[in-house]
Amino acid sequence: MARNDESATASMSTHANQYIREFLHAQERPPEIAARYFYSAPLAIDDPLSPLPPPTTGSSTRRHPPRPFSKYDNHSLNNTWLDLRRKILKYTESVGEKRGSLDAAGSSTTAFLRRRTRRDGSSSADDTSRATSKARDIPVGTARANRASTSSAEGSLQRNKDIVGGAAGSLTGSLRVLDPTDASGSLDNTDTTGTPFIRAPSRKHLPTAGMQRLPEGRQRPAARELDSYKWDDEEDQNAAKNKNDGRRESKNLPASPSAKVPVGVSRLHNVVLSAENIRMEPIYWSPVNDVAQVVRGTWFYKDSMLPVEEDVANMLELGYVELRPWSQTWSDELNSAVEVGAHGEMKILHKLWPEKPSAVDSRPATSSEMNAGLVINTLDVAPDTPEKEREETVQMACDLIDVSTGADGPDNKAGGENQFGADGRLRQYLKAGVIYANEKDAYMLRPNLQPSAYYGRRPLANYIRKGRSIGICVTRGFDQEIWDRLHPPKKSTRATKAREGVSTAQAGASFGRRQEDDPEIAQSERPQVTDLVLVIHGIGQKLSERIETYHFTHAINAFRREVNVELGTDSVKRNLRKDMGGIMVLPINWRLRISMEDAARKDPTEVEDPSMNQYTLKDITPDTLASVRGIISDVMLDIPYYLSQEHNPKMIAACVQEANRIYRLWCLNNPGFAEWGRVHLVAHSLGSVMAVDILSQQPSHLPRHLGDPSTPEASLPKSHFIFDTKSLFLCGSPVGFFLLLKKAALLPRRDRRKPGVDSYTATTPGVAGEQGTYGCIAVDNVYNIVNPYDPVAYRVNAAIDAPYAATLKPATVPSASPGWFSLASSSTSSLAHPISSAESAIGIKPSTTVRLPSNVELETHNFSREEIAEKRVSLLNDNGQVDFVLKYGGGAFEIQYLTMLGAHSSYWLSKDFVRCIVQEVGRGFGKQGTLAAMRAVKKKGALG
Repeated sequence: MARNDESATASMSTHANQYIREFLHAQERPPEIAARYFYSAPLAIDDPLSPLPPPTTGSSTRRHPPRPFSKYDNHSLNNTWLDLRRKILKYTESVGEKRGSLDAAGSSTTAFLRRRTRRDGSSSADDTSRATSKARDIPVGTARANRASTSSAEGSLQRNKDIVGGAAGSLTGSLRVLDPTDASGSLDNTDTTGTPFIRAPSRKHLPTAGMQRLPEGRQRPAARELDSYKWDDEEDQNAAKNKNDGRRESKNLPASPSAKVPVGVSRLHNVVLSAENIRMEPIYWSPVNDVAQVVRGTWFYKDSMLPVEEDVANMLELGYVELRPWSQTWSDELNSAVEVGAHGEMKILHKLWPEKPSAVDSRPATSSEMNAGLVINTLDVAPDTPEKEREETVQMACDLIDVSTGADGPDNKAGGENQFGADGRLRQYLKAGVIYANEKDAYMLRPNLQPSAYYGRRPLANYIRKGRSIGICVTRGFDQEIWDRLHPPKKSTRATKAREGVSTAQAGASFGRRQEDDPEIAQSERPQVTDLVLVIHGIGQKLSERIETYHFTHAINAFRREVNVELGTDSVKRNLRKDMGGIMVLPINWRLRISMEDAARKDPTEVEDPSMNQYTLKDITPDTLASVRGIISDVMLDIPYYLSQEHNPKMIAACVQEANRIYRLWCLNNPGFAEWGRVHLVAHSLGSVMAVDILSQQPSHLPRHLGDPSTPEASLPKSHFIFDTKSLFLCGSPVGFFLLLKKAALLPRRDRRKPGVDSYTATTPGVAGEQGTYGCIAVDNVYNIVNPYDPVAYRVNAAIDAPYAATLKPATVPSASPGWFSLASSSTSSLAHPISSAESAIGIKPSTTVRLPSNVELETHNFSREEIAEKRVSLLNDNGQVDFVLKYGGGAFEIQYLTMLGAHSSYWLSKDFVRCIVQEVGRGFGKQGTLAAMRAVKKKGALG
């Protein structure tokens, strides 16, 4: 008996292998598709000057037309996907061996085989329990591929329904050769009838729609040994146990393979490739409505080069595989159809979607059919919805497409989830017929445009062959020339400067490779980032959780674009140091990491004390003026929170941890940056106060291993940054007021080695301070940039040395108008400039006649104090001063109180501010690297 089983197993394996060789692999493989990956996002990641659309607010979701990735990124994405596809197949086989050929628990082992993301939000475990497909489901026997005409898709799906077994694109199930162990396992399975590959429904798989309740008092018949339906209650009792065992087993399985590919001209986003979906998400900050769906397009609308809907594209590819339009045979058939007329064109029309098959006869099975093993389930089954039927049709079509190319061949399927159709709306073209005009182009025709002998319609002869428009023309593969013609690249001077100045956020391919693969993006060599600028926000970011327009990331995205433009400006580039590379600007969103209500939550492990009273901000907030109170609590309460002893450490720690997280991630993507890179901080509003607090505790010298991504996170410090800060830019800063509150001075660090300054200067008594002293910050240069109409901003020169600060002329940030560098360095820079209302608001007065000091002033002047002050200022800033004023407002009809409203948030939009940051970050070291326009100038008649 065992010998007979072995011979039957070997015979079935032989039949299955012969079926795969003769049917599945007999035809010539279709040509590989020039697939193109698209993303749907409001911000173009490959355009440094892409306009920033207004962020969506509320529940409204705006669909954005998909944008193609660059050639270079598309090449990387496609290669990564093909490699990941092979890993997924190996993962499927390894996990399948561990879990068995068919898992009744409905595990996630085949969840990644789904070809499309579930729009109904159903779990992958439920999906895969229906999608499990193994090689033993291949029927015994051989078949030949027959090319169908009008109903080719329907015939193909019906003939191969047992092949795919309802699997969602299971390459393993379609291509795997039948193993003897699988065949024997199927014979031993108690859920089968005894005839190979004809599976009787188990009670646990039966739908409940047609089940009838037993009359009261009547018992079910006892389970018999040969009863394949197993009507006993034992399975019901163990159903929950089996399900829980399956869940525990799935937890022990290895994670499904996935991959990440950095994309975009600045490499600030990753495309996450997995079996479940493809998406693009930011690398360095939390997503802000910028997690974009990625689509792998295979068929495209020829008039726009936008990808065809995923399901439609896969059905088009199935028809392409069936009819073989790339062959000479198909070309001959098209010519014959034109000669025959409308009847001939009706024969070459391919139905995009198969017609619904007729209902199965539910008559009782005859004895001969029972003996042959043709068991039919006659119970009432709830019919599938049209959406479910189409989904299964697409899944089976994907399997046939995979079969046509092979496991190691190209992937000709569309992927992802398209959210934007030809005119913005998604369509399925359920009644469409397709005429494949050649090896690339096809025409989708609605019913009243399809060939008809009765009406004499001949679309192939009268329209397609004559180049006349009819129906919807789609093309197989992406055409870059058509896209460039429809979407010409920007060629303005500003766009050219931005492309030249943009930096990449990740060390990657060489310039030569980028130039070869993507000439549009690689028009100039992407400079390696040498200076990382981290921007710390101030108050108000709690409000961004409700109103996205206020999110700090949007402001920094705009700020980064302006930095790219300035780096490409000739007047800026010639003043940068020789080893200067690129500048990358990243936000530090510390406020989103913490909640001020955590302290009020009860600890469940502690015994409740009836005398304790815990309450929250919501408990003490009146119900009136809810919107106004909400804005005030989200914006203004950050200040008293920071001044409280309980919340201050929490806010400091959040800022430190977020900055360190981004820096470690940056060093991971840019190996070696910790050794040669420079880090700068830009701090706004309350963020500037936090930066001074942290840098006052910052060690003057840090060990190099802190920047190593391999260093365990638990060993990193929580009270200070793990990087050395070269420059600190304060904007809209109340630091001067906080220094006054604590009666502290702004001091340099004594043991810090600053480029261009001798060690004697720092060790002079009274010049510098020590770590831990508030206001004694570990930086090389500090800048305090003030908008004169900003009511929050204060000056800090006096906090260094008040008498010395009184001798300095108020310094103005040079204008970003063309040629200001040359004007600043020329002899005309000493000429008096007109005084605006903004300058007069901070005390700048027109120059008067030069007055020489008197003998009394010379005798009473303290030159030793002035020497200490000058050394102290030079250690804090190479320019000899810290305060710089932005030109803002002015005009005959200016109302200062109205101008004040937007002054505090105006820094990111100021071209003067952006150019100042770029120039001071990229200039040479020491005083010799400063610009004349930024150097301190004493007032006329001042001593020294």
